[in-house]
Amino acid sequence: MNVNIGNQSAISSLLLVEDTPSLQMLYRTILRKAGYNALCASNGQEALTKFAESRPGVVLLDLMLPDSDGMAVMREMLALQPATRIIVITANGSVNAAVEATRAGAHDFLVKPLGDIRLISAVANAHAESERDRPAEVSASAHDTDAIDSAFLGQSEVMHQLYEKIRAVATSMAPVFVLGESGTGKELCARAVHLKSARAKNRFVTFNCSAIPHELQQAELFGQAQRSNAPAASVKPGALIKADAGTLFLENIHDMAPSVQARLLNFLQNGTASPTGGGDAVRVDVRIICAATRDPAEEMRSGRLREDLYYRLFVIPMHVPPLRDRGEDVNILARHLLVQIAQEEGKTFTGLAPETASVFRKAPWRGNLRELVNVLRLAVVLHDGPTITPDMLPPELQSFASAENGGAPTGLAYGATAADVLSGMTMAEIEELVITSAIRRNAGSVPKAARELDIAPSTIYRKRETWSS
Repeated sequence: MNVNIGNQSAISSLLLVEDTPSLQMLYRTILRKAGYNALCASNGQEALTKFAESRPGVVLLDLMLPDSDGMAVMREMLALQPATRIIVITANGSVNAAVEATRAGAHDFLVKPLGDIRLISAVANAHAESERDRPAEVSASAHDTDAIDSAFLGQSEVMHQLYEKIRAVATSMAPVFVLGESGTGKELCARAVHLKSARAKNRFVTFNCSAIPHELQQAELFGQAQRSNAPAASVKPGALIKADAGTLFLENIHDMAPSVQARLLNFLQNGTASPTGGGDAVRVDVRIICAATRDPAEEMRSGRLREDLYYRLFVIPMHVPPLRDRGEDVNILARHLLVQIAQEEGKTFTGLAPETASVFRKAPWRGNLRELVNVLRLAVVLHDGPTITPDMLPPELQSFASAENGGAPTGLAYGATAADVLSGMTMAEIEELVITSAIRRNAGSVPKAARELDIAPSTIYRKRETWSS
């Protein structure tokens, strides 16, 4: 069939590369019924020739070709036209190859056998994003921070690199896995990806696996059908349904119950979800972004994270740097947050004293953004402005100012080890000290303290019962 590419824009054209004639005919028929007129190629050389001639906006590329390495074909296409959305197709046993292709620039990947709806959905999303991006292909500065949460500000090189990666991955449908220490802003990073994507007008839903008991996770994620005496359509929607057409952020996925991991994997494979307790399965279009404070590969090796789920989700890793590695960013953030906190507390603070800014640059910030917010709020609540001076800071931070003025540094931040400070205490006493301090830092909120400590709230409640007995 001759396709008149001259009457189509590069965005609306579609190239299908599949060497098996029966599958090529099947996919082409499915696409035609959906309104897509595909140009076809049966091997790598033919694909590159037709790609150079037609400059398609979207390519469906089988990685297993008779004459070429599919990855090499993809790289040549992207070198010729970087804006092309390439959807790679792979056999079920070659998911790792699809993951590698996505990391190398593929927009999305499909696993055989292909479902009609999944195929059409992938092509439709690729076309929509090509259409959205083409008018502004060369736009604002690479370092602008529009559509990125104000608490995610920064001018350090590591943050510039992160901003660029956010923009690069936002146009893809591939799963993103955000890594970083507790309190670094992993949810802000995930939200920035969402706000930069074509899904920005739809919902961003957070599902914190650490904050939800295992026995409730299925109902909270997939929804819960009501009891038999309730109306047939009475279903409490879960996080997946709420995030339909938007983004679902799975926080601390290593704390997801094994049974829920199995159901999530099934959803990722077929795109449908049914409520817990019965009910019809519904198709859900959602982008998944995960986050973890622990190494997901280690969690997989230890058996806490399913291997097949790991390879489905760990496609595009993103690392949010700790605050101590961001240089002057800590003071950019501190000044911005200080104004907000002062307004909330009815105080007149407007900035940091130079000595305080120096202290902030040198502090280890083990709690990252959360610790910075707590330090600022404590100073604002107990004092008034216009500037925060070192004497308003907690003792462990005041020691930095003391060292700068020729005094001896004190406290854990200046070399005393945890063993030195906690010497003579039992493990139970240390646990109580750490947990109660976290609860106090989080204004008495057990769920927030559990999130900071990366443990389940039920663990804190259980331990508190033993302390009071």
